[in-house]
Amino acid sequence: MNFQFRSNLIIALSIIVIIAVIWILIELSSYSFGNEDSEPTENKIVSKEVSYIEKIDDFSLQEFDRNQKISHFVQAKNYFNFKNKPVLLLEPKVTTYDQKGKENYILSAQRANYLDNGDIRFENEVDIHSSTGVTHKINTEELIVSSKTDNLVSRKKVVYLSDRGRIVAQGMHMHTKDDKMKLTGKTVIYQDGGQKILTKDLYIDQSNGKKRYYSEHDTSYLAKYNKIYASGIDLDMQKQLMSLLGAVKILQNSGSKINTKDLIVDQTKNGEVYRTKERIHYRSKVADINAVGMRYDAKNQKIRLTGGVVGYYE
Repeated sequence: MNFQFRSNLIIALSIIVIIAVIWILIELSSYSFGNEDSEPTENKIVSKEVSYIEKIDDFSLQEFDRNQKISHFVQAKNYFNFKNKPVLLLEPKVTTYDQKGKENYILSAQRANYLDNGDIRFENEVDIHSSTGVTHKINTEELIVSSKTDNLVSRKKVVYLSDRGRIVAQGMHMHTKDDKMKLTGKTVIYQDGGQKILTKDLYIDQSNGKKRYYSEHDTSYLAKYNKIYASGIDLDMQKQLMSLLGAVKILQNSGSKINTKDLIVDQTKNGEVYRTKERIHYRSKVADINAVGMRYDAKNQKIRLTGGVVGYYE
C-alpha cells in the first residue's frame, strides 16, 4: 500500500508540474503579444523595411542654393537610414523659401523618402500650405519636391480635394513661386451635386484670393438632365459660376439639341441655370427654333429663348 501510495503521489505531482509549465508558457506568450500590440507606430512601419543602420529622432536639415540662400528646411519626427534603400522620414514637414528667403510653402504628410539627389518624395495624403493662406490637399502615390527648382511634381494618379468635390488627374505640376497648380493629363471633376466634368490639363489658380479652375481643352459637362460639350472651361469656385467656352452643344435626355457658344452655368443656391447672350439653335422632334439669348433652368426643365425668336414646328 505504501508503494502504491507513493506511485500515485509521484504521478499527481508530475501532472501538477506539467500544468504549471504550460500555464507559464501561456503567460509568457500573452506578454509577448501584448508587447507587440503596444509597439510604437514608427517601429511597426520600419519593421516592414530592411534593418536600418541609423536612426535620428527630431530630425532637421537646412539646404541652401548656389547663392547660399536657404531653399529648404526639412523636419521629421524620425529619420531612418538604410543600406540599400532611400532614407525614410516619418511625419515629415518640408518648408520651401522664395528668392527673398521668406517661407513659401509647407508640405506635410505621414511619411516621405529623402532621395540621394536631394529630392524629397512624399506618399499618399499630402497637405500643401502656402504662405498666402492657401491650402491644397492631395492624395497621390508619389509627389516629388525638387531640390533644384522647388517645383512639386507627380507623374502618378492624383486626387485633389476641393471645396465642393474632388478632382482626379493623371499627374500634377506646381510652380512654388506662385499659387498655380496644373493637374496633368485626363482630368475628371466630381462635384458634390452629382455632376461630372471631363477635361484635360486643368489649372488651379488660387493666387490673390481666387479659386479658379480652367482648361483650354475640350470639355464635357455631364449633369442629370443634360450633356454639354464645349471647347474649354473656366470655373470660379467662389462665385459658383462656370463658363463653358467656345462652341457649345447641349444634348437633352429627351433627344433635343441646343447649339450656342460661351455658356454660363450658374450653380449658386444649389441650382443649375444655363445662360448665354449668344445665338441659339434649338432642335427637337417637333420644333426648329433660332433665337438670340437663353435662360435654361435645368432642374425645373424650363427654357426661355429671347431676342428675335423664329421657330418652325411640324
